[in-house]
Amino acid sequence: MTPSVRVAERIGVCGVREDTRRLAEVARQAPPGRALDMGTGTGYVAIWLAAHGWEVDAVDISPRALELARQNAAANEVNVRFFQSDLFSAVNGRYDLIAFNPPMRPDETELSRVVTSILRRSATISALLMRLTHGRLARRRLPFLVRFAREAREHLTPGGRLLLVIGRDEAESLVDRLPGARVAGFTPLRTIPRLGIAEIRFDEERTP
Repeated sequence: MTPSVRVAERIGVCGVREDTRRLAEVARQAPPGRALDMGTGTGYVAIWLAAHGWEVDAVDISPRALELARQNAAANEVNVRFFQSDLFSAVNGRYDLIAFNPPMRPDETELSRVVTSILRRSATISALLMRLTHGRLARRRLPFLVRFAREAREHLTPGGRLLLVIGRDEAESLVDRLPGARVAGFTPLRTIPRLGIAEIRFDEERTP
């Protein structure tokens, strides 16, 4: 029987939509191992993986998100290690999987997180905003994604997977800037235009 996951939501923390659910589903396609849920938000992805046998660390820069995620993990009776971290600043060790649904604006603030969490409550508004702004915002956040992926590589086990909720064009631009990286798969989202789950793999021989 497939475990079900239910999470509470809160203004200021991005809620669960198709991108979150699909990220969790794609993540568990591999046998259980050790996972890092970056920018955990409500904790949905971390809780889903833990419910399916994974050992999970989950981080967020927002204390508000971490408080909610801990409550949701307790309500779902799963064991997840939550801690505060600005991306990888407090992360140690290596993982078989790193999952991240990155913000469209890397310079997001507490106010912008509140606004985003409200806008995401409407699938129609979210889809419209994505159509209008994706190209411009994607170009602005590419340097951020490149830096993130370089750091993520250092925290992956050999053969480990990096899963990102990004556009197909972003995924290709990303690996073009990362020697030894490739797009191993892309699962498009049905309700959010231009976005999907990109699986990034790295050659085991690391480039200095």
